[in-house]
Amino acid sequence: MRVMQLTVLAYCVGFVTDVFDDGASASMDGPYSDRHAALEDLESAISAPPAPRPVIDASTDLQAERDADRAEVQKFLPRQCVHTVSDPRPKLTRGEQERTAKVIAHVARRLKASDDFHKLLKVVAVRESSLQQGLVHRLSPDLEGSYAAWRKMQTTYEGNPHAHDASKWQTYGLFGMNSNYFTLVWDKAADPEVLCDAVVDVLVYRRAVARMIRKAGGNIVCKDEHGRPFNYTTKATWETVHRAVSGGKLCPSKREATAATMSKFFRNRVARVGLDPDRPVTLKMLGLEPNKSLTGEPWADQEAMVMGLWREFEETEAIRETRQAETSEKVAARLAARSKTP
Repeated sequence: MRVMQLTVLAYCVGFVTDVFDDGASASMDGPYSDRHAALEDLESAISAPPAPRPVIDASTDLQAERDADRAEVQKFLPRQCVHTVSDPRPKLTRGEQERTAKVIAHVARRLKASDDFHKLLKVVAVRESSLQQGLVHRLSPDLEGSYAAWRKMQTTYEGNPHAHDASKWQTYGLFGMNSNYFTLVWDKAADPEVLCDAVVDVLVYRRAVARMIRKAGGNIVCKDEHGRPFNYTTKATWETVHRAVSGGKLCPSKREATAATMSKFFRNRVARVGLDPDRPVTLKMLGLEPNKSLTGEPWADQEAMVMGLWREFEETEAIRETRQAETSEKVAARLAARSKTP
């Protein structure tokens, strides 16, 4: 795919609307944020029209190239869900788990993320999906939570062709992300099933963690059991940001016993992989979304980035498999030669 020249691109850093329970909003970093809600609160996210793209004064040839690139991006096909909400999940194999772990590792490496963040990604993926890509989460709490969130959120996605189809807005992917809350972290106009794509999952999870880290550094307005607001502050640690992304907010849980149990389980899981749950977390530890390939070819937008990351992964795997096959052939040849030796 031909890639749009960077000199004619104008991207603005958007702000993803916080659709979680505490009602705040925060910015989403990354080079492809022009389609996120660039707004300060959910009410304006519902009513305001999308910001117009900047007018670019370009030559006819350059504009033709831009149009061609855009047409290519419109062909973006994320990896599909491996079953529907009505069907049981397919049988999981060890080989698929190993492949998924490699996908996570490749994206983390391209983000230049810390080892700790890579560990968190894998821990959460093991817990939520058993490292199976493309899942539609069908447990009763997932189905009930997805439907309740769709009733609450569908007006936020006004203009999305899937906005009024409740069956589309399920909980998807490696990290069990409720599409009603996480689709707009990727693209407000996207098919929510985009969250079945493992590369998209890692990128969206990173953006959500980044948002929580930013919020943890300031005053947070929470509500007590009686609905009365109070100010709250907390530090960004691996446990704090994980709990916030999973539950949608940094505020203390109103169900202390449940929260204590979940905290105990999380701490046990991360301890097994050598991740300190109380370690302070910074944005630098999450790395940055790449905007060009390993060969230096620039990526026009986030769809191009996803396709590029998949292409890199598949090429790396093909090289590895070829070398492995060559090694196996050499070993077999040596064994055959030895067997013929008197």
